[in-house]
Amino acid sequence: MSKKILYLVTQSDFGGAQRYVFDLSTNLAYRQAGFSQKYDVVVASGEPSFAKATAGKHGELRERLQGQGIRHIYISHLKRAILPWHDWLAFWQIVKLIKSEKPDIIHLNSSKISILGSLASKWCQVSGVRCQVYYTVHGWVFNEELPFWKKTLYKKLEKFTARFKNQIICLSEFDKQNAIKNKIAPAEKISVIYNGREQINFLSRDEAREKLNIPKDTTAIGSIGNLYKNKGYEYLVKAISQLSGVNCQVLIVGDGPERKKLKKEKNIKLPGNIPNASQLLPAFNIYVCSSIKEGLPYTILEAMQAGLPIVSTNVGAIPEVITDGKSGLLVELKNPEQLAEKIKYLIDNPDIAKRLGEQAKKDVAEKFSLKQMIEKTEELYDK
Repeated sequence: MSKKILYLVTQSDFGGAQRYVFDLSTNLAYRQAGFSQKYDVVVASGEPSFAKATAGKHGELRERLQGQGIRHIYISHLKRAILPWHDWLAFWQIVKLIKSEKPDIIHLNSSKISILGSLASKWCQVSGVRCQVYYTVHGWVFNEELPFWKKTLYKKLEKFTARFKNQIICLSEFDKQNAIKNKIAPAEKISVIYNGREQINFLSRDEAREKLNIPKDTTAIGSIGNLYKNKGYEYLVKAISQLSGVNCQVLIVGDGPERKKLKKEKNIKLPGNIPNASQLLPAFNIYVCSSIKEGLPYTILEAMQAGLPIVSTNVGAIPEVITDGKSGLLVELKNPEQLAEKIKYLIDNPDIAKRLGEQAKKDVAEKFSLKQMIEKTEELYDK
């Protein structure tokens, strides 16, 4: 008899947490145990954060899942922001969902659903619906730039609801130690499983540049991600303004609430959301991550797989993935001067840039495969 897994994620855009849910759900949905299907998988999520949901369309995650034959359920009141009335209604929607689906495993993703989902699962125990509860931390929300009261509230709620979870999965040793330091949960309740990415079918550099309209003789500095405050794109903008005498074009592929502000910048090109944007990575000469808060970003793994030289902020799991000076260059967060210096260094030293990219490609193949991510998560489920 197959086990039913209910994956819950707060938003239905296609960022890192959604990619993680998509990869787990699609790979485990067709796992075989003997001659029978091992898992029955269903995914539920709230509204997209910035895309306008139309009739029958509730975000890219839903569209991709349905394309793979995975059932998706929309939780209409589940929002990213703290909205007491919607949060109360979302709680009851989740309770109803758990009671109707009766999953063996609930796997929560992102802070909002971590809190609401674990409380709902505890409530459902009263009705005799018992399940294992797992929670993957895609970067602790209390590390974000938030008002003190909000950070304190999230920290207390994460700590309180941790008792209702069987296991917490961190994407890095950094996040695990952060949880222990803040007394979120005991060490034995926290596992570290790195993200993994399947092999990407990249376009050639010429094809990718043509799609992004990048002239052949231009140095392309690129980044991919939702346009959120946490991505630190304002510091990338400041860094680029300090590069003089360099024929370069900066492209940030993605969409989000910061788009209006970034659109005012003359030296930044915003192509918007592009399906399978990772295939276009060969268009870039240098990949930049300017984030001020991260878990383990898929885009870093993708840029490594493309063999690109990377300049990234030293945040979250990134220093566990990139060895400074060997497979990329790390800078302090919120430091546009240092960011500009490292970008210029790679432009001026193409041989070093090539060597860093080659090492990055080797490291990601050896240490951050999708196979290891799936297998280690499945081991936790089986325990």
